[in-house]
Amino acid sequence: MEFELFCDLESLDLARSGSIWGDVWIEISGSPFPEANWNDMPVAFLAELIDALSFARQAAGRSTRVRFFDGPFWIDLVGRGDDSVSVSANAHGAGEEATVSAQDMARSLAAVREKLVRACLERGWAEQMDVRRLQSR
Repeated sequence: MEFELFCDLESLDLARSGSIWGDVWIEISGSPFPEANWNDMPVAFLAELIDALSFARQAAGRSTRVRFFDGPFWIDLVGRGDDSVSVSANAHGAGEEATVSAQDMARSLAAVREKLVRACLERGWAEQMDVRRLQSR
């Protein structure tokens, strides 16, 4: 698969601030970004990524950016108009890029979303704002 999202459910931790931290990263054409086991806010990041994909796939040329919450890292998504999306990973310079099926990407994100929400609910974090937001996606 040209694009894949990873989230290590065992790494999840609820900070005193209420933010959920854990290891989350993507792979584009097999290259991890920002890096394998990147520690960030996976629940909030995934909610942003789902919204961005929904926006970008609506029309050719629609573009949006999803930032990781820690570090100067982001993903740009651009709709191609044929139910595919150009995905590029950036960190103040050129990075990996691929064109992926929006349907396949949505399916992949939904699978991670389901597992991540379940893990948060099992930990008793149902009332956390980011968990409620992700549940509604």
